[in-house]
Amino acid sequence: MKEIRLEPQAPLHNYVEIAVQDFPHGSEGEPRTRCKVTAEFAAFDVQQLQKRGLDYEAAIKYYESWLYEVIKMNLAQDWTCIGGWDEVMNIIKEKVAAYY
Repeated sequence: MKEIRLEPQAPLHNYVEIAVQDFPHGSEGEPRTRCKVTAEFAAFDVQQLQKRGLDYEAAIKYYESWLYEVIKMNLAQDWTCIGGWDEVMNIIKEKVAAYY
């Protein structure tokens, strides 16, 4: 299982860009940004989740699952996060909470 680190950029009102870094321990070289993922949480995005009947907790679980799957697709393998997950999810939780 690949180990990665997430590094969120400064969040904007309706999205945050997240750098996915592999080789976080530097064993195969310095950490490098493998890809970037944009998590969007504009009113329209959250309203789509609400229309599906998701409450706040379910919406956060959706974002967690979505983020894992998008990164997995980009890395073409399962992964585990050794840093930055809580920071990213705290940004998403704060922004999504504004709509509930």
